[in-house]
Order: sequence, then C-alpha cells, then structure tokens
Amino acid sequence: MKAKEISVTINEYGKQITVTATKGERLKAILERAGIKYSLPCGGTGRCGRCRIKFLKGAPIPGSFEERFLTDEETEEGIRILCRTVVYEDCEVELLESAKEHDISALTLDDEPVNSPGNPDRPSALARASNQDRIAGPDGEMTGSYGIAIDLGTTTIAAALISAAPDNPGYKVLQTASCINSQRRYGGDVISRISAAENEETREALRRTVVTDIENLIKELATAENIAYTGQNPDLKAITITGNTTMLYLLAGNDPKSLGSYPYIAEHLGKEWMLSDIILDNIPDISLTLLPGISAFVGADIVAGLFTLELTDDEKFFFLDLGTNGEMAFYDGEKLRVTSAAAGPVFEAGGISCGTASIPGAIDHITIDETDHHVTIHTIGDAQPIGICGTGVMEITSELVKHHIADETGLLTDEYFDEGFPLTKDGKIRFTQQDIRNVQLAKAAIYTGAKTLLNGDIPDKVYISGGFGSKISPENVEELRMFPREFDGKIVAIGNSALKGAAQYTACVLLGWDKETDATAKLDLITESALLTELATADGFDEDYIAAMNF
Repeated sequence: MKAKEISVTINEYGKQITVTATKGERLKAILERAGIKYSLPCGGTGRCGRCRIKFLKGAPIPGSFEERFLTDEETEEGIRILCRTVVYEDCEVELLESAKEHDISALTLDDEPVNSPGNPDRPSALARASNQDRIAGPDGEMTGSYGIAIDLGTTTIAAALISAAPDNPGYKVLQTASCINSQRRYGGDVISRISAAENEETREALRRTVVTDIENLIKELATAENIAYTGQNPDLKAITITGNTTMLYLLAGNDPKSLGSYPYIAEHLGKEWMLSDIILDNIPDISLTLLPGISAFVGADIVAGLFTLELTDDEKFFFLDLGTNGEMAFYDGEKLRVTSAAAGPVFEAGGISCGTASIPGAIDHITIDETDHHVTIHTIGDAQPIGICGTGVMEITSELVKHHIADETGLLTDEYFDEGFPLTKDGKIRFTQQDIRNVQLAKAAIYTGAKTLLNGDIPDKVYISGGFGSKISPENVEELRMFPREFDGKIVAIGNSALKGAAQYTACVLLGWDKETDATAKLDLITESALLTELATADGFDEDYIAAMNF
C-alpha cells in the first residue's frame, strides 16, 4: 500500500468489504466508488445532520457538524455525519439506518377497477395475470402486445408491465415493481437535485443514475414474464414515462436551473415521442413516450392522474396529490384550474426530528388515551419502532391537538415544550415543537391552496392520489384542519394515479393508432385547457395562509 493510501472496511447491513482510499478523501466519495448505496436527505449540504455513519475504529476527530447535530454520547460511540466526514487513517465503518437506501415499496397499481382507455364505461382488469392468463389465440399462441408504464418519482420509481390486444378494449397488469430513485444520494428533494445539476458532470451523473434504475426495472419485469425487450422484433412494444417536471428534465439530460428560480419557467413540457435508446442506453428500438406537463411544479404525473378521470359536465371534482409540491386541480364542469402549494417533505416525514420513510418499524398510526395520555402506536410490519412516517406524523399532531397537549396555535404544553412529546416508553422517539411547526406549514399550504382553487365552489368528489393520500384516514386527522369543509364525506383515495395514467396511455398505444390518437387528444385537452393559478399572487393568500396555520 502506498504511503498516502489507507484501508477502509465497510459494513453494509450484514456484508463487509474493504477498499483502498486516499488519505484525506471524503467518505461519501469512497462509498460511491465502492458501489454502496446511501441516502443524503439534503444533498450533502450539511443542513439536516441525518446521514449518520458509525466508526468501529479509526474515527476522525469530531468537527463542527458533529457538535451541531450529535450528542457527546453519540460522538463517543463513533457516530459521524457522513456527508461531511473525511478519513485520514485505516478505519472501519458501519452504515446506520439513517444513511441506508431502504427498499421502499412504491405504491403501484392495485386491484381496483379503473376506466378502460378503450371504453370509459367498462372497467379494465387490473388483477395481476399469470402466464396462463395472458391473451392467447385459438392455437395457443400469445397475441397482443406488451408495454411498460413508469412513474418516475422523486423518492421511488414504480413500474407496471401490461398487456393489451386490439380485440379487447381493456388491458391487464401482469407485474408491478418498484425501487428507490438512486438520485437520492444527491438530495431527497427536487430543489437539492436542481442545485446539484448546476454542475454539468453531476447533471450527467444524475441522468445515468436514473436511467440505470429504469432499465433495471424494465429488465426485471420483462424477465419475470419471459418477454423479449431486445432484438429485431421485441415483444415489448411501448414504454410510457411520467413524473414531475424536474424528474423528467433530469432523465432527458435537460438543465433544470430555470425550474429552481423565479419565475420558474419550464421550456420542456410537451409530450415527447422517441425510440427508447435516445434516453435509455440499453433498451433499443421501442416506442417511448414522455407524458406532457403543465408547468414547472404541475408536472406530467398530475397530467397522468387527470388522464384517468373524465372531464365531463356531469361531475365537479377536486384532484390532489399530497406530496412535496402539493399539486392540485379543480374541474368545475367547464374549466380546469391547477396550482401547486409548497408543502415541503412533511408528508413523507421529511424535516421531522424522528421522521423515517414508510418502512418496517415506522410508526404509522397513533392514538392517545383521553384520561392518562397513554400512547398506543402501530408500526409497519409490527416491527420495533425506529421513527415516524408520514401518516404517523399527521396523526400524532391531530391527537396532540385533540387532547389539548398542543393548543390551537400549535404550542405544546410546558411539560413537553423543551424535549417534545414521547411516543415510545424509552423516550427515544419524540415529537417536538419544531415538528408541529413543520406540519403547520405543510397543512396550511394545502388548505389555502385548495380554498383558493375552489374560489367558493363545492366539488362533488375529492380524489387524493399518492402513497400518503391512500393510507391516511381523514377522520384520524380531522383536528389538523388540513382540508376545507367542502371536502367532508367526499374524499376518495385513488392510489398511484400517475402510474395508472401512464398504464392507460401505454394500453392506448398498444391498441392501435386510433386509440393512441384519441389518448393524445385527451392529453392535449388537459394541458391546453388547464388554467394555472399562481398562489403567491392571489389576493389575500398570505393572510389566509397565516390564518390556516392554526388548528
């Protein structure tokens, strides 16, 4: 070993590898070179202190970031902030849960019937089909075509393999799959990734990273059903990709700088058709469509969701994607109004002191006893609690207000103001005053955005999409005052509507030119008729937003 070289042993959740590094090298660069997946929630800027790693030996001297985010006990145990750590001697490290790229199961297509793209009044079969269930001709040979729909999310990527045949107006979902969006090492939110993409080399790395993720999902789905996706005449005929505007920019290699600064202009919003190898390096000669968006913050994922609904004069509906941007739309029977509310990452437990993704051990449901304030929690998978996920964050806030442990302004009682309210007996998982403030900012954004978009009108139905929206119980969070009263009794969870919309469009492509033309016309109707409401310039928005922070 050369004089300036050191040895770094990495314990990766049960596996151990040893790599050679340069003295004075950043630890995150060593992990990346070793092919270790890890998460940097704030993109490695040192803002959050949540990317933690434990040194079993050779721990560097704690720096200012450790003093800011860690206790003395934690630094003595060898815990350091991963994104800021530099190694100078032989060492051994262990990745902690906070840095782990968890295998989060994205919300994919479920077994609910949705409108068939060929016949809006006929539900299509969404149950997964086995090989024997595939469309077959009289001689037993497989007929029809296969396509893949992809929802490119900021946190997770979900995909569905579907089959469709011209003599059947519906389609079948054969398999679904999901994976972590590996771009998370550059930041957990779109703003972090826009900032990272200012460097041209990093922008290309972001593109390659997500291309690899998508290609692996395509290969996984095709292999599982023995469907050819390469060769002169592949069985796979169409791929449709939807996602928010930033994600599609990064996938296509476009510079997203204009999306992150006022006036937030998006130049690449139209539907794009191309052969797959223009974007996907190793998936050649398949028809690939990127669905269109509406604005920098009302993207193709919202358009895909609206594509699953019918814009008729029979029903007024409100459509809400409960995520970081809080995209929403209101169709009043004639006009389609859209906007986005900057809710932040709270609905995925981002910015919460003990927040975690929806993984085994995440606290997802909470109740507090009215008499003695005893806490009852439920965790995903009934595993030992490791933190609070999005639904848990909302439910604990509602429970604290309901039992007057926090008042209508969100202020905790003196007993819990300094250290927060404990959710576990050992007190390690707590909900703090700052956590409540972050919830207030998010719920006020959703409430005010919805009220502004309604403008005094009343919807017949309220469709809520996304993983959080599908798991939340409105009655469990009623104390939050997150939704206008006009929503009472009208909320319908519709799951991953972005993936459903991409699947429906893919089916239209497989069903032939006429169906694809009709589908494109519907997409055009949505994007061209959508009236964008800028909340920041709406009369009285600031005052309404501040008022909506109260419970």
